[in-house]
Amino acid sequence: MSRLLKPNKISKEDFFNINEKDVMFITNPGRMGDEDGSTFIVKQDNSYKVYRVDEWMYRGSNFNESEHISLEDTRKQFPKWFEQWENCNNEDYKGKYTYLYMGYGNGLSVDNSIYDEFKPYLDQKIEEYLKRRGNDEHLKFIAVFDVWEEAFIDMVNNKNIVEKK
Repeated sequence: MSRLLKPNKISKEDFFNINEKDVMFITNPGRMGDEDGSTFIVKQDNSYKVYRVDEWMYRGSNFNESEHISLEDTRKQFPKWFEQWENCNNEDYKGKYTYLYMGYGNGLSVDNSIYDEFKPYLDQKIEEYLKRRGNDEHLKFIAVFDVWEEAFIDMVNNKNIVEKK
């Protein structure tokens, strides 16, 4: 679950109205850390809106199947994301997103149109993370998992872009 970013609620109907061309970031669930859904960030005009879909593995007491956005729904709505996920180990694959492995099967897909802008913020946060942990390079993938949200927030704040609530 996203810790720093506060995801907006989204109805199934609104979810199916999102155009994948507007999706700038989307997480891939893994075996540990974030196995229950995806966080995704949509660019709207000159701002970003954060969403979260959950309960792909674990159902809460208020689970409602008719309102639930499943992994299959997400795969169909964002086929380029799913294609990137399927090709995450293929270095020759070129799609809409750049895939960043975050350890334990988790991943972050970043739209190529924003990747070069985002990368310096991410690299800085990874460097700070590794320094705090004795520069252990084995933690680099996990660092992405732990700091990508901070990097996004820094990028947004630096550009003076509004994150919509």
